[in-house]
Amino acid sequence: MNEEVIVRRGITAFLLLVFVLSIIPSTAEAQGGIKVWPTSVEFTVGRGESVTKTVNIQNLGSEPVVVQAYVMDFSKERDGNFNFYEPGHESYSASRWLGIDSLNLELAANQSREVEVTVSVPAQVEPGGHYAALFFEAIPLSNEGTVSISTRIPTLFYVTVPGVTEAEVFSNAEIASLLLPGISGGGSLEAGAVIHNSGNVHLTVAAKAYFDGYWGGKSELDLGQTTILPDSDGVLKEEWQEKPFFGKVGAKVVIGYLDQNGGLVNKSQTAEFWVVPWSLVGIILFVMIVVVPAIVILSRRFRLRLERR
Repeated sequence: MNEEVIVRRGITAFLLLVFVLSIIPSTAEAQGGIKVWPTSVEFTVGRGESVTKTVNIQNLGSEPVVVQAYVMDFSKERDGNFNFYEPGHESYSASRWLGIDSLNLELAANQSREVEVTVSVPAQVEPGGHYAALFFEAIPLSNEGTVSISTRIPTLFYVTVPGVTEAEVFSNAEIASLLLPGISGGGSLEAGAVIHNSGNVHLTVAAKAYFDGYWGGKSELDLGQTTILPDSDGVLKEEWQEKPFFGKVGAKVVIGYLDQNGGLVNKSQTAEFWVVPWSLVGIILFVMIVVVPAIVILSRRFRLRLERR
């Protein structure tokens, strides 16, 4: 078989491969999903009253989608993760209070729509915080030749129902524990606090940590902020990079939040811990246990040799 025939067959095989690939449907194309805003809504509404809020939805994909809306309860874990449940699962549920003008709507490519949500509070309800998650789930109208992605995004509703007296709605948070090491080795260390909300409304809590090294050096660390639901815990923590090389360190964690009257409340807790460079300690122990005794033994042997001479 000459070289020209080999080349012709190679070209024919290549063209055949290109043709086959061109008629096979692509599976890499995916729907673009949806955008929902705002992601959370906070408001106060009295018993027996109603309020209407607007939520915006946009189709980010290149194909039309049907968006279904439904309501769920939610809770929040101390690490910030959310859990979602059927309406009525949580004692502070507001899921059944939400009325939506469009449970199913169709969005063309890149189209945006406004959805009116009416929150109607029953006349007989316990004062305090009540919560619900309004989900919007996008379902592609046609997924032929594509990999479809069903996207669902919630808008969280934080509803505060006032009482007859101010005492019926109360805000209170405490530092349940500090997240600090007893002894820290090399590198950065994690510092923070566990915060408990003992009130009956949600709280947005911010925190900072202040450090004072007894061998000099002061620094502060912003621990960020988090929203904590009633009778729940939240954790705020960050990595502290500026710790001293060695010594005892005093730490003070300060939290801040707004009470039911809008006044700023600050609370703090202090603790102490040690920074010990274990690598240096290991070297010192090695020198004391191995090197020093070896030097002593060698010195004695050297003296004996000198005395024998």
